[in-house]
Amino acid sequence: MIRTVVVIVALVAGWSFAIQSPLYGAAFYLWIAYFRPESWAWSGVFATLNLSYFAGAFLLLRTALSPTRFRVDFRHLLMFLFLAQGLLSTLLGPNMAYSMSSWQEFAKTIIISYLLTLLIKTTADLRLILMVVVLSLGFEAGKQGWVQLVLNPGARNDNSIPFLGDNNLVAVGMAMLLPLIGALGATSTGWRRRAFQLLSIGVLYRAISTYSRGGLLAVTAVGGMYFWRSQHKLRAMAAFAIAVALVLPVLPQAYWDRMATITAPAEERDDSQQSRLHFWQVAVAMANDRPFVGVGHNGYPRAYNQYDWTDGQYLTNRAVHSAWFGVLGELGYPGLFLFVTLVWTSLRACRRVRQSAQRGEIPGPLGNYAIGLESSLLAFVVGGSFVSFHYSEMLWHFFALTMALESVAVTEAEAERVRLAVPTAAAPAPAVTPAREPDFAWG
Repeated sequence: MIRTVVVIVALVAGWSFAIQSPLYGAAFYLWIAYFRPESWAWSGVFATLNLSYFAGAFLLLRTALSPTRFRVDFRHLLMFLFLAQGLLSTLLGPNMAYSMSSWQEFAKTIIISYLLTLLIKTTADLRLILMVVVLSLGFEAGKQGWVQLVLNPGARNDNSIPFLGDNNLVAVGMAMLLPLIGALGATSTGWRRRAFQLLSIGVLYRAISTYSRGGLLAVTAVGGMYFWRSQHKLRAMAAFAIAVALVLPVLPQAYWDRMATITAPAEERDDSQQSRLHFWQVAVAMANDRPFVGVGHNGYPRAYNQYDWTDGQYLTNRAVHSAWFGVLGELGYPGLFLFVTLVWTSLRACRRVRQSAQRGEIPGPLGNYAIGLESSLLAFVVGGSFVSFHYSEMLWHFFALTMALESVAVTEAEAERVRLAVPTAAAPAPAVTPAREPDFAWG
């Protein structure tokens, strides 16, 4: 009952804010998408309302009626070309009806992602959206992590998260969320910083307690990136030591035995590892058979039996268990090229903003957000290699956030140029050659 009341209050407040501006409408949509109140409230009433659909439709309408200027740049074009490639693959694929339904859902994700790139215009806007994403997805996950760490340490948590999926997808999602929690904590002070630190430990344990090997690799990659990018290495080491001291001692031998199989020789690999290698080979076979279109958007499970040469050794209608091979098998080589380019341009945008912040050309928090998003994408690159994460709404929102980050950085840099070029009334500009303005080179 209490959860139902909380959700009702949150929905009323959310709609009241969404009406005020499209940015608040985007925040409201993201809260629904990441938090999934219809599942959290344990009430069937909310599930019948299709909250996400109405919030998304309202966001599109609210944006269209606002002064927001629609634009399409190179990275937008990449995103829409990927969507178009998915449609072409679906129309020419062997299971068009099945793939079309999934493609239509994905098209909604692309629309929301595109709107995010338009609506985030300032550093404050970006921080608001990051806060909504982190708290909406991290609140319940962090709570579960802490509760299990205290009351049932070492136990495996196979609970799914509606926004992400099964335990393996949860692990990758949590690994991607951790860097954003760190970025928000680094740009906060006082109790807020402490709250983000506590949340990060809960989310970290939520990721590890899934017993996902890919999730552990993703978390390890995030930790390495955090230490590498940190300007305060001793502080980073201290934070890492605290997290290790809290988490590692409670993990049982069964956990380490499972993780040890990551580096096991071929003859000692378990069925899960062997099957993944086979699934990837099947994806390559699909792409080689249909190199330009693949088997259709999300069509791998339906087409698997046709391309499986083991006669069902690993069962039937299986998932590909890899974002990279999933795109390859389903959208062909052109789809994989577009996908890799999107990942690369997103990482490049983060690097550019990070370097500009280091040069003092833009506000420092943008540099923190760039490091956070860069680390999140690294978590996907590693963890997504072992799960079917390529159409995840979270991933495409993160692509959009890197686009918004770069756009905000350009705006902030231009504002800084203007500020330096215009002399103040209290201190008139001397009649000498002015100092050279700082370069803002995106190289």
